[in-house]
Amino acid sequence: MEHPRTDDTRSFAATLAPRERRLAARLEGFGDIVFGFAVSQCALQLPYANGHVSLAQPISLLLYFGTFALLASLWMTYHRLLSGSYRPRQIDLFLAFAYLALVSLMPYAMYSITHEEESLAAARSALAEYSSLFAAIMALASVLTLRNLRRGWWTLDDEERDITWMAFARRCTLCVIMTIGLAVDLTLGPSASGIPFFAIFPAMMLIRMRFSKAPTTDRLRLRAPAPLN
Repeated sequence: MEHPRTDDTRSFAATLAPRERRLAARLEGFGDIVFGFAVSQCALQLPYANGHVSLAQPISLLLYFGTFALLASLWMTYHRLLSGSYRPRQIDLFLAFAYLALVSLMPYAMYSITHEEESLAAARSALAEYSSLFAAIMALASVLTLRNLRRGWWTLDDEERDITWMAFARRCTLCVIMTIGLAVDLTLGPSASGIPFFAIFPAMMLIRMRFSKAPTTDRLRLRAPAPLN
């Protein structure tokens, strides 16, 4: 049974203890440091010649800007996770730190692609590393998003619930697509590993149509909160 949001419902941040709010803020600041480190490491992977970035390897430049865009997207995801219904409990701290640990490895996955040896095995290993990292990051983000949705359900309005639910569906879908790409890479080789990625755009459109509304409290197995005094 659905329970409507009441006027006396406090914001989720107001339900946190002061030490939890400080810890969440510190964790977000630590994340900014990790992302800054990752971006700087990506720049250091670019080929240099005579003290300047070499334009003789356009693939490296393309991969750099692609990885930069990916890191920017992951930073936005991390920011939204921690600015939503995030509570720094033990499992949530583990998930957030694991997310950041995998993000910090993205520049080295980029390095393995740009500096790979000219062999099929090396190319397969490099692409597998890149795909598996992103799939794992999306899996962690999916778990955190669902936990945030369940935890903050009664402090979110209908629009916020729908947005969070769609974000959860998108992150799950990206995790599945990247995992399929990894499986294709390991079985058919790197030349075919990009085929599943063509499904990303139609999958996002399908999610917008089919997952635009958050499920009911019964499906999420949520109980109504106790009335506030």
